This record gives sequence, C-alpha cells and structure tokens, in this order.
Amino acid sequence: MISSTYTNGNSIIHRADPRIKIIILLTITTLFFFHLSITAMVLLFLLLAGAGIGSLGFLKVLQPIKMILPIIIFVTILTPPFFKGGDPVLSIRDTIILSTVGIEQTLRLIFRFAGITLSFYIFFSTTSINYFILALSWFKLPYKAALIVTIALRYIPYMIVIYNNIRDAHKLRGDNYRNRKLWKKLNTIFPTLVSVLIQSIKSIPSLSMALELKGIGLETERSQFNCIKSNKIILQIIITSVIVLLLILISIFL
Repeated sequence: MISSTYTNGNSIIHRADPRIKIIILLTITTLFFFHLSITAMVLLFLLLAGAGIGSLGFLKVLQPIKMILPIIIFVTILTPPFFKGGDPVLSIRDTIILSTVGIEQTLRLIFRFAGITLSFYIFFSTTSINYFILALSWFKLPYKAALIVTIALRYIPYMIVIYNNIRDAHKLRGDNYRNRKLWKKLNTIFPTLVSVLIQSIKSIPSLSMALELKGIGLETERSQFNCIKSNKIILQIIITSVIVLLLILISIFL
C-alpha cells in the first residue's frame, strides 16, 4: 500500500512549505462552500487550473475533471428541474423546464465540485505524503488521527492500481472488454469489482503486521526521523497572506 498521487516536480508549488499549502487549501475549500457569485467561482476555478497547469501540466489537470465528469453530467441533468425561479429559458406549455435560477444553481454546483476536487488533486500531486503527515503533526494533530488520514489517502490510489491491474488481467482472458456493446462492458464490471474486493481483504493481514511493526498501540512517545525544512519561510508566509487576502477579496467583490 505504497501507492501515492504525488508527482515529482520542481515548480513553485512543489517547493512550497506543506504547512503553507494546507492553509491555502483550507481557504480555497471554505470559499467554494460559500454562496459566491458565478463570476467569483469561475475566477477561482481558473486560478486553480492555471496553478495546476503551471506545476503539473495540462494533461494532468484534465485527469480529475475526467474522473468526476459522470457526476457533472448528472448534476447538469438533475439540478435545473428543482430550481424554477427567475426568468424561464425553456418551457413546454406551462411547465418550466429550464430557468435562469436553475442555470445559476447548476453552474454553482459544477464549479464548486470541480474546484474542490481540483484543489485537493493539485495539493496531493505536489505534496509528498510524508511531508503532509509531518505538517499535520506540526498542527498538533494526534499521531493516531494522522495515521488514519495517511492510510485513507494511500488506500485510494492503492485501490486504483489494483483495479487497473485486475482489469488488464481480465482483458487478457477474454474479449468482453473489446466489445463495443454497452451491456457486454457492464457485465465485465462486476467480476472486476469482486476481484478488487477479494484482493483488498487479502491485504488486511499485511496492513495489520505493518501497523504492529510501527508500534501502534504503545503508550511511549513517538519519535520522528524527518522534519520539515523550509527555506525562506518568512517570504512564504507573506506570499500566503497575500494569496489568502486576494481570494477573500475575489469572493466578496465579484
């Protein structure tokens, strides 16, 4: 279970202090949950996309958007009928199908979900999981809580790797994956998921032994082999303060 979403790089975001990045991440996530205007949400999303492209590349930034694309489609289809206020845009006889308020709420949900997803993706793609845990410890998060966060964050990419490996193995055993018919492709999902579940259950003893070797359950104070060494921390704090203030001003005045 050593899979990680971290991508090696030498960008400004890669070199930034992880404690600083956590503060910016929490600020952006909080702002997206506020009732912002569409203009502010679009601008925040574009700023995130620009930061992601500058640090990871255009294709990398597209990956999280592709992953949540089915959810975005469902939101686009299901949200407008529940918000019929404002001026009607599309109606059949006396039934309003699409209104200005429905469009506004749909766009707000799409950019909120996409922005939060992209912000977390950029953070964990530019921050090593080890330094992330050290940053949580610096914020006085208990070791057990930090360990739970670590396992959860490592388990998600680990499951993705298992799923891809099992899917490739199933491709070699039959031609259902190459079949263009939808129902044939759907029939292959169930055995793949069952295989992933079995493999996950088999990994439990290995995880338990790893936790035991780390001394989980002992009452002695834990030591650390590494620490966060950040250069120009004062400059980073000043830049972070400017970024946070800029984000707040965008959310208030736009």
